[in-house]
Amino acid sequence: MLKNSDWIILNSITYKIHSISDEKQMRLSIMKRLENLIDFDSASFYLASPFNEKELTEPVGIEYSLEDMNDYVSHFKNMDYSEGLMFTGKNIAYRESDLAEDEVRKNTDYYKAVYDVQGWHYSLHLNICYQEQFLGVMSFFRKKGKEDFRYEDIFVLDMLKDHLALRLYRERESKIHQKFSVSQCADQYHLSPKETMVLGYLIHDASAEEIAQELGISISTLRKHCNHLYQKMGISQRIQLYEMVDSNSVE
Repeated sequence: MLKNSDWIILNSITYKIHSISDEKQMRLSIMKRLENLIDFDSASFYLASPFNEKELTEPVGIEYSLEDMNDYVSHFKNMDYSEGLMFTGKNIAYRESDLAEDEVRKNTDYYKAVYDVQGWHYSLHLNICYQEQFLGVMSFFRKKGKEDFRYEDIFVLDMLKDHLALRLYRERESKIHQKFSVSQCADQYHLSPKETMVLGYLIHDASAEEIAQELGISISTLRKHCNHLYQKMGISQRIQLYEMVDSNSVE
C-alpha cells in the first residue's frame, strides 16, 4: 500500500495535471514526478489525433528518443498486440505481461523489433479515455533483468486516470477549434525543416509538381515528406490541414 509520503506525491501530480497550462509540459512533468512512485527505465506519452483517434501523435518521453517514438508509430504500432485495448473506450491501466505469457511475448515480431532493441522486458500502460473517446496512452518500460511492475503501480495510475482524461478531453476540444501557424505546427509536432517547408506550400494550395520543383526534389521524395508530415500531425488527408493550420499566418 502507499505510504503517507506517496499520497503527498500523488496529490502533487494531480495538482500538476490541472494547473500546468502547457499540455505537453504537463505530460512530461507528471511522468518525471511519477519516477518517485513507479520504478521505470523509459516512458512515453502519446496523444490521439483529434481527427482520427487511431492515429498517435505528439509524443513526449523519458529516456526514449523522439526518433524511436516516431518509429513506433511509423513501423511498429500495427504489430503491437495490445493496440486493440487502446480503442475500447475505457480508462484502463494494465501490465503487458497480463495479456500474454513471457515466452509468447518474447517470440512475437513486435517484442523482437521494439523490446529487444531497447533492452526492455516489462511494460505498464494507461489508456486514457473520456466518454468512450480514446485520448492518449502513457507507457512505462523496465529493462531486462528487473522484476515486473507491481499491482501498486497500477493503483497509482488508476488514481490519476480520471484527472488525465478530463484534462486531455478539454485540450482536444480546444484544439479542434484552434488553428496554428506553420511555425507553431512545426514546434508542436516536431516537424523537420523540410517538412515545415512542405507544410507551408501545402497550406497555400501549391500542387505537388510546384512544390517538388520549388524544393528541387522528386515527386516520390515529396510523397515521403508528406506521409511523415501527416503522420506526425495525426491526419490522413490534405483537407484536414486547412482545419488545423492558418493559411493567413505570417511566418
